[in-house]
Amino acid sequence: MKTLLIGGTHGDEPIGVRTLQNLEQKRADFDWVIGNPRALEEQKRFTEADLNRSAPGNLRSGIYEERRAAELIRLSNKYEQTIDLHGTTKSTGLFIIITNPTCENLELATQLDVKRVVIWPAITPDLEGPVSEFFPCGLEIECGPKDASVTQTELERVLGRFLDGESGTCEQEIYEVYGELRGDPGQVLQEFQEVTIQGETFSPLLIGTYEDAYGVTCYKLKRTSFEEYL
Repeated sequence: MKTLLIGGTHGDEPIGVRTLQNLEQKRADFDWVIGNPRALEEQKRFTEADLNRSAPGNLRSGIYEERRAAELIRLSNKYEQTIDLHGTTKSTGLFIIITNPTCENLELATQLDVKRVVIWPAITPDLEGPVSEFFPCGLEIECGPKDASVTQTELERVLGRFLDGESGTCEQEIYEVYGELRGDPGQVLQEFQEVTIQGETFSPLLIGTYEDAYGVTCYKLKRTSFEEYL
C-alpha cells in the first residue's frame, strides 16, 4: 500500500472513521488507522492532551497522546503519502490544510479534488504540534459541518477519486493563515468570505472554534499561490 488514511485524530470528529469504514467495504487499495482510539471511544477531543498539538511526540512519554503522535509519525514513514481527516461544526465544506508546505505536500494537494487549500504553518504557540507537519508527505482534510451526511458523501467522493488516480478537476483557491483575530469583530463573519476590519482585509477561518481554548475569534487568511513556496 502507498496511502495511509487517518480518521479520528480528534475523538469528537468521527466523520473520517465513518468514511473510511465505508470505503473499506468497497476497495482494498489503502490502509487506515484511528488516530486517537481512546478519545474516539470516549467521544471527546482528547484524553490527556490534544493529539494534533503533540507532535513530534515521544514514544516513552507518560502522556498517551504524545506517545500516539510519535507512533503515527513512525507509521507514516512506511507510506508514500498520508492524509489526516478532520471535522468541524462550521459550514466550511471540505478544504485542505498543509502544515508543512514542501514541494511534495503541495503536489499532493493538487491531486485532490478539493477547491480550497489552506497553508497553515505554526505561526503561534497554539498552532504548534500538528502530526501532519512531520509526515514525509502528507496533509489534512478538514470537513464541515462534520455531522452532515452531504459532507461525508463529498469526503468519500474526494478520497475515492484520489485512490483511483484521478487528479482534481476544480481550480483551486490557495490561502495562507497569517494571523488571528481576537475580540468582537463588530460585524457578522462568514467562513472564507472576505471582510475589512479596521482597514485590514482578510478572509476568516473557523470562526469561534478556538475562542474558548485560545481566545481566537477566527484565523485570518490571505490569498496566495503555490508558486510562492516553490
